[in-house]
Amino acid sequence: MLTIETGETNKILRTHCHAVTDFDKNLLHFVAEMEETMAQEDPETGIRGVGLAANQVGDLRRILLITLNVGERKEQKVLPMINPEITWISPQKVLMEEGCLSLPGVFEYVARPARVQARWQGADGTWHERKFGKWDARILLHELDHLDGTLFTDYRKS
Repeated sequence: MLTIETGETNKILRTHCHAVTDFDKNLLHFVAEMEETMAQEDPETGIRGVGLAANQVGDLRRILLITLNVGERKEQKVLPMINPEITWISPQKVLMEEGCLSLPGVFEYVARPARVQARWQGADGTWHERKFGKWDARILLHELDHLDGTLFTDYRKS
């Protein structure tokens, strides 16, 4: 299991991550370790992650995982995304409470687009594209923020 980086001023969490260029067995192994880490229950809070960005575990590559179908009756599935980018954003925003494995015990309301379209590479380097809505969109945007060095607390209203 990997160690989760924590703290609003943590330099690793505030670093803009770089593109993945090597799609090899090491990448597959790292993605599997990220998934195992995300699935672990935090002993203090009892919370499991539904998303994880590489810099949250000390790696500065553009890799994230999101759990699809959170809060729905469908089976949940973890989707690894390498070099993700948003290609479309809906104008409609939704205000919901968020938390983060890197900021244990902190919860705040964040307004995010209700739907987005993204493209990304799989662990084999193949490009994919699809639309995301509801929690899927929120989790993706939260994790993508991490890859850009942004935390959900940065959206606080002063």
